[in-house]
Amino acid sequence: MVVALAAGLFALPALAGALPAHSNGEDAASLVAKVRRSGSVAWSGYGESRGSLVLPDVSQLGSLPALVGGTQRTRAWWRTAQDWRVDALSLVGETDTTHDQFGMWTWVSADRRATRVNGDLPVRLPVADDLLAPVLGRRLAGSADVTATRIGARRVAGRSTAGVRLVATRAASTTVQSVELWVEPSSGLVLETVLRAGGSVVLDALLLDLELTRPAPGVTRFVLPADAQYVSADAPDLASQADRFAPFVLPASLAGVRRSDQVGAFHGVTGVATYGEGLGSFAVVPLPRRTARDVIAKLVRTGTVADRATVSTPLVNGLVGRSSGREDGRGYLIVGTVPAHVLGAALVQLLADPPPRVDRS
Repeated sequence: MVVALAAGLFALPALAGALPAHSNGEDAASLVAKVRRSGSVAWSGYGESRGSLVLPDVSQLGSLPALVGGTQRTRAWWRTAQDWRVDALSLVGETDTTHDQFGMWTWVSADRRATRVNGDLPVRLPVADDLLAPVLGRRLAGSADVTATRIGARRVAGRSTAGVRLVATRAASTTVQSVELWVEPSSGLVLETVLRAGGSVVLDALLLDLELTRPAPGVTRFVLPADAQYVSADAPDLASQADRFAPFVLPASLAGVRRSDQVGAFHGVTGVATYGEGLGSFAVVPLPRRTARDVIAKLVRTGTVADRATVSTPLVNGLVGRSSGREDGRGYLIVGTVPAHVLGAALVQLLADPPPRVDRS
């Protein structure tokens, strides 16, 4: 009897996951509105993201190729949109990201290295916390020009969820075939986010267990270890460096697509720009000509000097190009969920009509 009881207790999580999911009668628009407001929902849980995108292993892209091309396991504690912690787990240790009202800490346990970024970076490369199902799902639900429809219910993290599918209103403008969200109906928290492109799933982020209670304050508070290597970084990656230091202003439109971020005046200008809305958008990252040359060389790998190189996946297309003359010394990384010909037209425009320089000192 004791053995049978113990076996039954151990089987409870599996049995809970096997229970049928109940369909929620809420309409798609109402569910999406809940998802958009779910940043204030407190929760903690263990999650996983699985990507099938093959990106080149270029140092300037940081950990992005591994994030979207493999399996990433995370443990997260979310008190508010400004107060949270995400631990990305691996066989050799973990990388912990802790966010507070003044900025962000990153702790790499294998190197005993702590990095502090003060304030929120307006532009940066994606990291593990961006691929949490609730975070990714909420961001995609905020896309403009999408049509939402209900799909079948599903059990995720032992809970019954309501399904909703998002598709771009103008399908030809994006590589994203659809976004599928499975939502905890009462809170609007997304428990699974699936991106489809090219007829297959290219990214699946989900929670495996979930607690809908507010974590204790101490869980999300970072304490610098005594033996830590401490680094302070105002611009820790390629995108944030370009946004902070690029010496010219990108135009209001490229390849017939209008710039969607705020175009600042002289002192408010940012170096990186986003073009397009919703699921069909692309970013332009200005690069020093030498950096663009190095990236192109790693992508082309033919031993010849080239002025451009492309990266193509079912979901994301990328293009790196540089000016052919030495006198101007400009380069660009253009990447997004749009057809490759749009990126090509944007690069041609940038090189033919270089944006004006501005003194950012």
